Amino acid sequence: RVRLARAARSSPPTRRVLALGVSRDQHRGLAERIRAELERSRHTVEMHTCPPDGRGKFENINRLLSAHPAEGHDWLLVIDDDVELPPGFLDRFLFLCERFSLVLAQPAHRLHSHAAWQVTRRRPGVVVHETPFVEIGPVTAFSSVTFPVLLPFPDLRMGWGLDVHWGALAREHGWRCGVLDAVAVRHRAAPAASAYPRSAAVAEAREFLSGRP
Repeated sequence: RVRLARAARSSPPTRRVLALGVSRDQHRGLAERIRAELERSRHTVEMHTCPPDGRGKFENINRLLSAHPAEGHDWLLVIDDDVELPPGFLDRFLFLCERFSLVLAQPAHRLHSHAAWQVTRRRPGVVVHETPFVEIGPVTAFSSVTFPVLLPFPDLRMGWGLDVHWGALAREHGWRCGVLDAVAVRHRAAPAASAYPRSAAVAEAREFLSGRP
């Protein structure tokens, strides 16, 4: 951890990071801590959020992208409002992404974090592990090389199935995807599908993936 913190102070060069998310009233305190942690970074961070207003996550992210385009940024960070970030998160996260040539990445889940996939949980003694896909939340990072292919996001409400489609596109374009164990987060407020019907999310995913890799 000491070596990682030291390395992240000077590498990579200062990056421009666009951070977007949906902020709900019930998570206002946690959302403020997320913003404060990201803005402590030595990188140039531009963060924008909006309330749900009855729309799905990626519907809102696309609205934010229309007002605040990703072009001109080195990284896009899509972040939920109910995740606990470790100190020094962004500097260490970007260092590891670029050190291991990842263009789609996410932090690992800690032991007591709500995680949908076992592959995204933190592995003891591991810094980064490469994966065939990166999930849609709670924190997802996209390098600028992915912008022409992945942005804007498909018009989905819950977004289930989008991450496995990203995995297929990553394979097609030769992009490396990974989970960063050394900067694990806690997603503790609620498990996936607690705020919407699971059956609707599954149906949306099946319809979206029909005819797509």
